[in-house]
Amino acid sequence: MTDFVETLDRMIAERKKMTSPLYQLIMSGKATQRLLQNFVIHRWPIKNFWTRNILGIASRIDDYELRISLVENIYEEETGRLTDSRRHLLSFVDFGNSVGVTMDDIQAAPLLPETQAVIDHNVGVCNNTAVHFTAGVASVLLLMEGQPPIVNPQKRSMLDVMRDVYQLPPEGYDYFVHHASSTEGDDHVSELEDEHASVARELLRRYANTPELQDQCVRMLSRALDLRHAHFDAMLRNFYDPAEAPFRYQDVAA
Repeated sequence: MTDFVETLDRMIAERKKMTSPLYQLIMSGKATQRLLQNFVIHRWPIKNFWTRNILGIASRIDDYELRISLVENIYEEETGRLTDSRRHLLSFVDFGNSVGVTMDDIQAAPLLPETQAVIDHNVGVCNNTAVHFTAGVASVLLLMEGQPPIVNPQKRSMLDVMRDVYQLPPEGYDYFVHHASSTEGDDHVSELEDEHASVARELLRRYANTPELQDQCVRMLSRALDLRHAHFDAMLRNFYDPAEAPFRYQDVAA
């Protein structure tokens, strides 16, 4: 069983976010305002489903301790009260505001087909009771929470780059404090997500207890990785022009 979970972790590490040209560009400090705006617009719909996806998993877990860990995850995401912050999704919108995107812009934008495909996959494996919930644990919960650090060749975290290179104000980079603050020496994307990933691994060890369920987890994670990277590639293809200047908050705020 340990080898099975290690296989999932290895799959995620081999196609981590920093293998994506989109993240490589953002982390190089060369992202344009239009790209960062559309990064918010097209990542937000997926994040907006996050707690509903996890609720779909939590509702089917009979073990109290594991279930309450997911409930705490949901509570923190929806309120921010465990970390004395605010609703994480609103913090992501604050990031959008700092690059010139409003909530109205986000809600009015049509979904890219690649964005819809990620949403459909996540809902299907987390909220469809005809699919065993461990498929959602592997391909949504572990994939999101078990990411390796997002670190550029200069060993700067995404939080560092947003704060120091793009020069965002505190409210603009607060989201990354909880979701992309770890550096190269860590084996997780943030301390908060590392805790959640540990719960995901225990759920998989406990409940993906047949070869068929384990095979389904591997297949669904592989599919999720393909869909995620197609989603990243679509944003870069549609919204980046190297002729446009790299974004700097101070230039726009001046």
